[in-house]
Amino acid sequence: MRFTPKDIEVVKTGLNFLTFFERHILFHRFWENKTIEEIAVEMELEWHEIDHAITEALNKLRVYCLEHPQFKLGFSLEAA
Repeated sequence: MRFTPKDIEVVKTGLNFLTFFERHILFHRFWENKTIEEIAVEMELEWHEIDHAITEALNKLRVYCLEHPQFKLGFSLEAA
């Protein structure tokens, strides 16, 4: 699977449609590679609230990207 430059732009734009809270937890989870438990402690929330928020944010982003006409998400069947 490989992202085209257009795909990356669509994802970046899609992030702008998320709330600050959603972007914040995605940043901690995927950029800083923190666990759900670490994020929950830092934000003083229960782990299941963070888990649910991450799931919802990723679903919103997924729907935005898949409905965007320029999002192609190229798949390569060639061996890496």
